[in-house]
Amino acid sequence: MRIGILGGGQLAMMMVQQSEDTNFDFLILDPTESPPASKYATCIKAEYDDIGSLNYIADECDVVTIDFENVPADTLRFLEKRIVVAPSSSAVEICQDRLKEKELFINCGIPVTKYTSVYDNDSLKASIDYMGKNSILKTRFLGYDGKNQFDMEKVDGIDYLKECKSNQLILEKKVDFEKEISIIGVRMNTGKILFYPLVENIHKNGILNYSIAPYDDKKLQKLAEEYHKKISDKLNYVGVLVIEFFLDKNGILIANEMAPRVHNSGHWTNEGANINQFQAHIKAVANCELESISIKNHSAMVNILSKKPDLKNIKDFDYAYYDYNKSERHNRKLGHITLNNKNRDKLMQDLNTVYNFIKT
Repeated sequence: MRIGILGGGQLAMMMVQQSEDTNFDFLILDPTESPPASKYATCIKAEYDDIGSLNYIADECDVVTIDFENVPADTLRFLEKRIVVAPSSSAVEICQDRLKEKELFINCGIPVTKYTSVYDNDSLKASIDYMGKNSILKTRFLGYDGKNQFDMEKVDGIDYLKECKSNQLILEKKVDFEKEISIIGVRMNTGKILFYPLVENIHKNGILNYSIAPYDDKKLQKLAEEYHKKISDKLNYVGVLVIEFFLDKNGILIANEMAPRVHNSGHWTNEGANINQFQAHIKAVANCELESISIKNHSAMVNILSKKPDLKNIKDFDYAYYDYNKSERHNRKLGHITLNNKNRDKLMQDLNTVYNFIKT
């Protein structure tokens, strides 16, 4: 079976790498020069709306998936006329738009923070008057890793619409949260969903710095799975879907956003689970049977940002290092390190040491 992947970044790279022992073949489409996945699979360099390339993928592949959520929904709709696309264009389109995403959460009875839609400076002023400056302005589209997000308490005198190059924005009330956690689930064509345990995520400047799994709370695990099932069933979703939550001071799960793809907070599954998120996603979109998921010990993942690490500093630690083969740039994800230990206290000790060696 040949699987097309739109986007050739590190997530596509790991989908290919983690499928080496299978009969799957891959064809990548990416507009950039030498993306990470191009070193492991055939890659077409073309824009996502290039009709000739899309027709070629439809001719050559059995199913198409994505490695990031900002692949144009129109591209996915075009391919759906000829080939199976998983997740679907309609599911991806909702995940691309913070406003539609919030509306879906509410329709499924899932708590969200207070928010308003912003489309000009007058509506922004009215929204701030309504919610106060304890809020964050975000673009509805193309916002990730803290990009196009403004803390209303920290910045002033900026023409936000000009800065964001958009008049489609959303103002969200800040959540006084205890932790940030995510649920990773993989849904198959049959509607069966398998879940990984909750993951605790620590962010800095809007970018994930490290994750720890499992976050062991049976009550919250059950609730997060129920929320995930409502969303993924509503979307008739196929593949890995990740929902990120705030856990507030009152112990309430508040949905923040979704990712219709394999996710940074799931990288620990490579060493920490019997089947990792990349294998699970590919098997699901290829309509293959998926065994039950089990975890191995306690795990952590540390993102490598901006500058590649000197691995000599951590040579005495038991770790796995993934290099994305990218050039150094401020706040760019260059790779990650995973740690695994049956003793959680030892894992946390090693995580703190490794993190302090490589943090920027």
